[in-house]
Amino acid sequence: MNDNLDQLISRRSFLRNGSCAALGLAGLTSQLFSMRAMGAMLDGQAFTDYRALVCVFLFGGNDSGNTLIPFALGEENYDAYAQERTTLAIPQSILQANTIDSNGPGSRQFALHPALSGVRDLYNQGNVAVLSNVGTLLFPMTRDDYRNGTIPRPPQLFAHNVQQEQWQLSRPDAAGGLGWGGRIAAAVQALGANDTAQVSMNITLTGHSRIHTGRDVAAYSVSRNGPKTLRLNEVGARSRGEQALLDMIAVHQDPTHPASTPMGKVIADVTQRSHENGQLIDTLLDQGTQITTVSPGTSLADQLAMVARLIEFGRSGLGHQRQIFFVATGGFDNHDNLLEGQSPDQGIHAGRLKEVNDALVYFWNALGDINMRDSVTTFTASDFGRTYRSNGDGSDHGWGAHHFVMGGNHVDGGKVYGQFPSIRLEGTQDSGNRGTFIPTTSVDEYGFELARWMGVPLSDMDTVFPHIGRFVDVNNSASHLGMLV
Repeated sequence: MNDNLDQLISRRSFLRNGSCAALGLAGLTSQLFSMRAMGAMLDGQAFTDYRALVCVFLFGGNDSGNTLIPFALGEENYDAYAQERTTLAIPQSILQANTIDSNGPGSRQFALHPALSGVRDLYNQGNVAVLSNVGTLLFPMTRDDYRNGTIPRPPQLFAHNVQQEQWQLSRPDAAGGLGWGGRIAAAVQALGANDTAQVSMNITLTGHSRIHTGRDVAAYSVSRNGPKTLRLNEVGARSRGEQALLDMIAVHQDPTHPASTPMGKVIADVTQRSHENGQLIDTLLDQGTQITTVSPGTSLADQLAMVARLIEFGRSGLGHQRQIFFVATGGFDNHDNLLEGQSPDQGIHAGRLKEVNDALVYFWNALGDINMRDSVTTFTASDFGRTYRSNGDGSDHGWGAHHFVMGGNHVDGGKVYGQFPSIRLEGTQDSGNRGTFIPTTSVDEYGFELARWMGVPLSDMDTVFPHIGRFVDVNNSASHLGMLV
């Protein structure tokens, strides 16, 4: 985190406390995250560097049991894995070439899925960390808490759409609320980050993304081929819908027109600004690039290729000191055909993980081309993990899952973080549903580490992650995960 930010905590706390009686908590939150002028006046010099988060979401619920596999050392090694996963176990002879060491307390050996050989190399180079058994939680929870109902569970634990939303909101008790990426954006912009930027710091490559939802921060949508913009100046190329929007802009931006309304003017202004932002990005993309690494051509890699281009001129061309990107791929709801035969390149899951592997390796090399590896943190997320016990040909909806964090010298990589669960059915983390593991790390803790690196002051963490105090003492570094330095 930027060293100057710790010095600003007392001043921001004074503002917060001095305003609390008059505004109340809800009003105070709104004021802190919307009064950018005040933030810029006090803290405008806080952000002198550039940093970006890139969320890679794996829609469908990735099977973590075959992503990070116990291999050697400890009672729960490969033999325990094979016994519990039954028909889903990958042969040990294939895993042998993809082993990694946890390099933490009680160090043990794991294997990554054979399709993740590039991620394995980045891990061994110290550029990728693994966070084990993370998921949505309202409170820390034990197996007894779950079974006895003494601690509230996140609602609809095994529903794809609800869990995707909860991962992106980090608020299982506030469906439809603000995304934690949107709250991070509001926090750093209240400190003066991106004060002269025209385009939103939150950029999605997948259309709508809940993680970016903010009170005063809206996501800007870009396709993997460039900005999605109206063809306002190409008469022959306009569709009827585009012409209708153009007519709407003309009507509502003319206060003398009888059909003009205040709400219509807002919509017209947003549409016009979107077009202007698209033109700006198109102009920057036309300037060429220093990226020489060639994308493997998959959807995920091409999304990350556009992210790399936007990072390349994010600071100089768009005026950003902070950016948050969202990319995604699907196909992880593998109830069937998870593993076919004994070849690592067979089966649906192997194909999905290979796309992730190749895209992350490509992105790492592209960031190297523009010397931005130390300024970007890339992290994975997914709906949930899956059941450890096979359903015969695949795995069903689970809970806790393992994820990757990739970056340069700010990522303390080559380590497995968090508490790897006991993989024994009816073990200490098994909720009782065929190896549905109760998370030992919450989404809040995961997001907290990323927000802290982005420069959110510790004094604002309870606003960005309202439940964070249930999981960590934000002022005690010993309670943090420590993945990012």
